[in-house]
Amino acid sequence: MALAALALTIGAASAQTGSNVGAEWEIQGGPNQTETVITTGVLWSKPESGIRVALGMYCIIDEVSMVLAVDRKNINADAAEVTYRIDGGPPRSVSMPARESTRTFGLPDADTAKHFLDQIVGGRTLDVVLRDKDTVLIEASFDISRMREAYDIVVQPCGKQGAQP
Repeated sequence: MALAALALTIGAASAQTGSNVGAEWEIQGGPNQTETVITTGVLWSKPESGIRVALGMYCIIDEVSMVLAVDRKNINADAAEVTYRIDGGPPRSVSMPARESTRTFGLPDADTAKHFLDQIVGGRTLDVVLRDKDTVLIEASFDISRMREAYDIVVQPCGKQGAQP
């Protein structure tokens, strides 16, 4: 149910921010809205990336998670091996299982998601390549230079009752 809500959130962000694909994050929910169980931050890939990809971080019932969601392209893969570079640095890899939809891949648990987000939060650019075996599924580049603002709203207070950013 929560992932379906996330898919709707990402879809809504897509409709609302069609031209907003720079470093701006679309934030929905928030720690000050006590009735909201989902707080999301969505960043779309740079326009030159071809198919748009959303980098989403979210807090659902006090657990951090993150996804890469592909806009308007179904991908038939159970998982993706994701190679990523922060600021053009050395490549790192992580496996991301497919989520409920055929357009979304995410990290398997809250600790892994938080570790990934902690790694990239200080960067300026994030380049990702999603592969299924030897096939490149998608490539995307993100301007993450303003990620700290979204991170402080979504990730930092997640799981801390009454915490304010």
